Amino acid sequence: MVPMNRRKFLGRASAAVGATLLLKACASPSDPSPSADSSAPDAAADSSTESAPSELFPIRFTLDWAIQGVHAPLGVAIAKGYFEDEGLDVQFERGQGSADSITKVAAGAFDMGFGDINSLMEFNITNPDTPVKAIAIYYNQSPMSIMSLEETGITEPAMLEGKILGIPAGSATRRMLPLFAQTAGFDLDQVEVPAIESRLQQTLLLTKEIDAIAPFTISALPNLNAEGYPPDKLNIFRYADYGLDFYGNAVLARQDVLEANPEQMSAFLRALTKGLQDTLANPDEAVEIMAQFDELYEIPLERERLQIAIDTLFLSPEVEANGFGAVDPTRFEKTIGQVVEAFELPTTPKPEDVFDDRFLPELGDRQLM
Repeated sequence: MVPMNRRKFLGRASAAVGATLLLKACASPSDPSPSADSSAPDAAADSSTESAPSELFPIRFTLDWAIQGVHAPLGVAIAKGYFEDEGLDVQFERGQGSADSITKVAAGAFDMGFGDINSLMEFNITNPDTPVKAIAIYYNQSPMSIMSLEETGITEPAMLEGKILGIPAGSATRRMLPLFAQTAGFDLDQVEVPAIESRLQQTLLLTKEIDAIAPFTISALPNLNAEGYPPDKLNIFRYADYGLDFYGNAVLARQDVLEANPEQMSAFLRALTKGLQDTLANPDEAVEIMAQFDELYEIPLERERLQIAIDTLFLSPEVEANGFGAVDPTRFEKTIGQVVEAFELPTTPKPEDVFDDRFLPELGDRQLM
């Protein structure tokens, strides 16, 4: 199955509200996405004339954020037919953040999604009746960071004292900030931390209305570079460099979905792994493929974003040893303890309550390096 060109894809895609675009691998008329606009002509034509075989198993998947180069493995697996080969009909939508994607998966709006595994631990403890589990680590490192412009002179975390650090309310970086302050050695009470809108982070930083932001590296670095601030003109404090060796986003599913559909969960991860392997082998092609799914997608920007993910999130010595998706038990237990401390959770979850590795491909099939 060859990648679809932009015109063909856009002609087949279901209409969506605003900037949210429903993405389809193979449309299933018996299980339309809840966000699709059934009144749109394109949607009606798609379901009546170009529907996928009825035997394909439908999976509704939510991204963690807008469609970006970091999601290329999913798009590649769709465009090259890897999901279809596994008997799956995969549809996906953009997300509004990790907390949002976890909530939507738990509520049943989506069967699976990408979300921050650290936020997942808190969610499961506070929502024990709708447990969600990670079944594969997508980012081997967390992209949490604090950034400031070089001219602000904030060259070490302690220099944040007396400054304004803007962070969106409820973001993972904000929740982990007290623990970061503790490990980095500064007094958080001496830092002004207003809640700001996610979309305004870089704007407020560039206009110097705030002194620093706390974004994911993959979100902020390409955008700031495009505004004339490459990494060498920024002060960047990665949480991972200060003792917070967290895993990042993972593939998530609700517990009852896992139990009812184990073969399909394994099939999903096999196809996604192939998409990731292809992405690493040819990132230029992968970024081009993702461009077919969103007409607002900027290829140079997303190619840069994907490279940051490859260099800092997808690949590591741990991934070389254990393959895509797995956790190191010792590291994971330490992470759980840090998350419990940072979120002030009343109980400490067991590793198996958070992560289920039963659906991962065999080690030889998930090697990336």
